[in-house]
Amino acid sequence: MNKLRLTIFIFLILAGQSMLGQQFPISSHYLVNPYSLNPAFAGAFNRSELFMNFRRDWSAIEGSPQTARINGNFRVHNNMYLGADIYTDFADIFYRLRAGLNYTYRLEIGNEQHLSFGLSGHFYQSVIRLDQANVDLDDPVLRNLDRLFSSNYNAAFGLVYSNRDFYLAFGMPVMFRTKNAYENVSSGNFAFERAYDVYVTNSFSIHQNWQFQPGLLIRKTVNQPLIFDVSTLFVYNKHLWLGALYRNTSLFGFTVGGRLLDGIVINYTYEVGVGGIHRYAGNSHEITLGFSRKQDNTTTRRLKTDEKKRVDIREKPEKEKVKKTKQKSKENKIRKKPVKKTAPKKSLHYAPYEKF
Repeated sequence: MNKLRLTIFIFLILAGQSMLGQQFPISSHYLVNPYSLNPAFAGAFNRSELFMNFRRDWSAIEGSPQTARINGNFRVHNNMYLGADIYTDFADIFYRLRAGLNYTYRLEIGNEQHLSFGLSGHFYQSVIRLDQANVDLDDPVLRNLDRLFSSNYNAAFGLVYSNRDFYLAFGMPVMFRTKNAYENVSSGNFAFERAYDVYVTNSFSIHQNWQFQPGLLIRKTVNQPLIFDVSTLFVYNKHLWLGALYRNTSLFGFTVGGRLLDGIVINYTYEVGVGGIHRYAGNSHEITLGFSRKQDNTTTRRLKTDEKKRVDIREKPEKEKVKKTKQKSKENKIRKKPVKKTAPKKSLHYAPYEKF
């Protein structure tokens, strides 16, 4: 019984800490898939992408949060991208779902410099499984009620500036605050606080085959403490990487992964809390599997093909004109061909008869 009480106590404290710092599950997935952090990252690496991610927090506690995500994006026109994302979050009897569609426009503003804009619309649903709770279902209030549902909508915005291997991103994962948010929460309704994040990263070549990629992510939700991550990745030959992460919630993370066959991405992250309540909560595990391929610039190819066709159509009469011109010039040459001047034949002078 004491063990059960301790488990519940730890769970409530950690859940409270988590909810104070952010409204939605925190993940390290952005280290290999920044699109999961900001919709404006679509097309940043000139690839169509599909990623799946699973995270288990506080593994020492039964019923601790588990989060599954899937997201992807692809180009629909020269500078336009469409994408989608969905995640589900389970924590004992609590279940949350988010599903959304994303639109990104990528603008070239200079030599290897781009400015991208992303906009997302999201549907949220929250479920409480009363049938799995330790309650009296014969209570008149709960009779014929095994689940409680709540749903809402919101939007997200992202802006990314890139210059070669440098990226600066600003995001609003929650654009609209729910009016009377605290009253809505207390009455069991879905409520939002406006949230912001800033992410900056760069890649430096430190050896012929090695790159060093530091990063800083700052998250801020209105009326809640600020959370920041400091991360480093060492990338070998652009295909294998090893990295570390520090989060100001007394948490350290280690990540390892690689890009296989130029199309499959796999990554594993291990996170451990230091001191305090983290000693009882256990560690967190996160695994990512992704598929990507270079963009097929079908639209551009089609435009080039059409352009070639148009050029061919225009060139045909030109070729005919050139042909006719050549023929005329030949005829003129033949006409103007200089006649060989021969010396006039001297008339023969015969001696008069009388002189024979």
